[in-house]
Amino acid sequence: MKLIEKKSILKTHPFEVEEITFELTDLKPSHSYFRLSAPDWVNVLPVTSGGQVILIRQPRVGAMTYVLETPGGVMDPHEKDPTMAAARELEEETGFVSQRFLPLGSINPNPAIMTNRCHFFVALGCQPTTTRKHFPDLDERITLELIDVKDLDGLVRTGQINHALACLCVMLAAKYIGAPSS
Repeated sequence: MKLIEKKSILKTHPFEVEEITFELTDLKPSHSYFRLSAPDWVNVLPVTSGGQVILIRQPRVGAMTYVLETPGGVMDPHEKDPTMAAARELEEETGFVSQRFLPLGSINPNPAIMTNRCHFFVALGCQPTTTRKHFPDLDERITLELIDVKDLDGLVRTGQINHALACLCVMLAAKYIGAPSS
């Protein structure tokens, strides 16, 4: 693909809407396309040494309801390593820390309209920190839910966890935490 023109239509947090004109070797589209340019995200499934996963429940404006999901968020501009962002988001959203993050892979959440990637991790041996440095953003209202690992698959299958990226994180982590996968 050859980029012909890129125009910023709207800059807001956490993304920018861009108007794109492009061509392929055998195709010159007759209209512009629009995409969301966003920083990469991280998503982490935290597991305690006692075999519980730490999920969060928070209000999500797209669904206009509280959503049960895995901790995660936008990588900060200075965070070049997604593992650092995963560790920060884990502490920020749960108050837990881990010394063992396993990368599960990275995907493009929606390559048809988005530029970013989401990096997935499982964090093992999570424990509450006594020297917390990161806290939820002022506009976040997060509650924690500790769930037995064996119950994760059922929560995904019944739609109690219905955030697509959280579901994918659970499924990617299943083989590392001894949980069945959907």
